Amino acid sequence: MMASIRPTVFIVDDVPQNIQVAATALRDEGFVVSFATSGAEALERIPLVEPDVILLDVMMPGISGFEVCQQLKANPRVAAIPVIFLTALNDADATVRGFAAGGVDYVTKPFNTAELIARVRTHATLYSLQRLLAEKSAVLEDLTRSLEAQVAQRTEALHAALRRQQNFGQMSAALIALINHEFRTPMTVIQSNVEMMRYAQQLATAQREELCCQIQQRIAESLAIMQKHLDSIAMMIELHTALLHEKPQLVSPAAIIRDVAQYCANEYNRQNTLQLQLEGLPDHAIMLPENFRVALRTIIANAFGYSPPTSVVTISSSADASSITVAVDDEGPGIDPEEEQHLYSWFKRGKAHTTLGVQRGLGLGLPLAKLAAETMMGALWHERRFPRGTRFVLHVPYGQELVTPNHEGVQSMHSSNGLPIAAQ
Repeated sequence: MMASIRPTVFIVDDVPQNIQVAATALRDEGFVVSFATSGAEALERIPLVEPDVILLDVMMPGISGFEVCQQLKANPRVAAIPVIFLTALNDADATVRGFAAGGVDYVTKPFNTAELIARVRTHATLYSLQRLLAEKSAVLEDLTRSLEAQVAQRTEALHAALRRQQNFGQMSAALIALINHEFRTPMTVIQSNVEMMRYAQQLATAQREELCCQIQQRIAESLAIMQKHLDSIAMMIELHTALLHEKPQLVSPAAIIRDVAQYCANEYNRQNTLQLQLEGLPDHAIMLPENFRVALRTIIANAFGYSPPTSVVTISSSADASSITVAVDDEGPGIDPEEEQHLYSWFKRGKAHTTLGVQRGLGLGLPLAKLAAETMMGALWHERRFPRGTRFVLHVPYGQELVTPNHEGVQSMHSSNGLPIAAQ
């Protein structure tokens, strides 16, 4: 409780005349005075008044001043209030017992008014300074905790930005290697067929026309392959940029999981059984929904794509006060140990499972899903299931405030309405 402008003194004495004399002197000096005429009454009223100083008579009927002081010191609400004992002249034993009970000073009776005022004012000032120091210390502790949290948050943000930069560098290097590899074959086909066009000029008309048709078809097929790769790369770069610039929104995690799961089940249509075990999810959470969808779509689509027909795909969830975990289990052939170390690398494609009808892609899905998880300051990992199958786990934070990277890699705070708040 903050000290009032006029300090309050609480007098406890069973003699009304003593109270009147002390109260008059204190009021004349600007103090506010409350009083009690018994120890029991004092114990009841002092926690309600919360005075700045207590003047406590030692010898009272019923509960003595020593007992009153001991009980006050056992009450955290008033334990710090200074107690000045009123003792008889030359009563050394009472003085010692008073200090032992928790008193800070004593005044002998009959008291000198000037001495009483001086001692009360000194202890009222000290008590006020102690409370002010405690309040400032509490503010400093709160500020320290806040700064520590901000430092930890900024440190994680810098690490996340560094991971994204490294991720982008790895993607760029892999993209160059992919273009060099994937475009070499169709370019070779086109080049060889251009050479054959020259040879065709020497043939008879019928043979020349037939060969030219074959050449045109092969060139068209090669160009189509190159265009498909270019479209995939352009889509990946566009999505990569969009994920990094997404802003938080208030969404239903369960609704997103159900939507993505149903979309993937319909897309593959392999008569798989979809089991949803969504538990503990918050009704609404502030998240990066498109990043969440991209990560989910990849691991759920893989589960359906690599699971045998009529097998079970299970999607389960759990949550605590600040994070959501989604696990996707399939009954597919599992992950080849030789491919495991490159599972999240850009453009590293796994072996085609022709028996399951899985088409070999460009190797964009899992790296993009991992990027989405890290953009949400979460994580994506996998676990082998025995005797068959794989589990992918997506763990992402949510809450009232979410820190997200802007295009410069600097952190910005977002409130519950999704509007950006400048970082302090």
